[in-house]
Amino acid sequence: MKKKVMDKREQKIMQILWEHQDDVQGLSVVDFEELSSDEKLSRPSIFKALQSLMDKEYIEVAGLEQIGTVYARKYIPKITREQYAAILLADNGIRSSSLGSLALAMIGNDRDDEPDKSKDDELISELEAVIERIKKGKV
Repeated sequence: MKKKVMDKREQKIMQILWEHQDDVQGLSVVDFEELSSDEKLSRPSIFKALQSLMDKEYIEVAGLEQIGTVYARKYIPKITREQYAAILLADNGIRSSSLGSLALAMIGNDRDDEPDKSKDDELISELEAVIERIKKGKV
């Protein structure tokens, strides 16, 4: 199934989820209201975005949380930032055959004026690990 691109509101919700996924076991609508302080999202807007993200299979319900006298659903991401970035790239015609060129372009964009040997060594290690996973068929 081809995944769909998110609109701005959905991206904002996903950014909040990705940034807080290690802190808690899911976020409720109330959490999204509180965490969207830089550009407040209304409750109906949050509900609409959450439903759309569920339809696209980007998030899922992780459980319930009692808030006052009612129970609220808690949501977690089903997709990582990197997986979504890959969807965006594929949507723009960039496939795995372009991975080498893409990696070089990203490295070039991330570089300051001077190369950083320790960052380069870390990147090389990560790329070698990816190559090993591909060779072993663990992709």
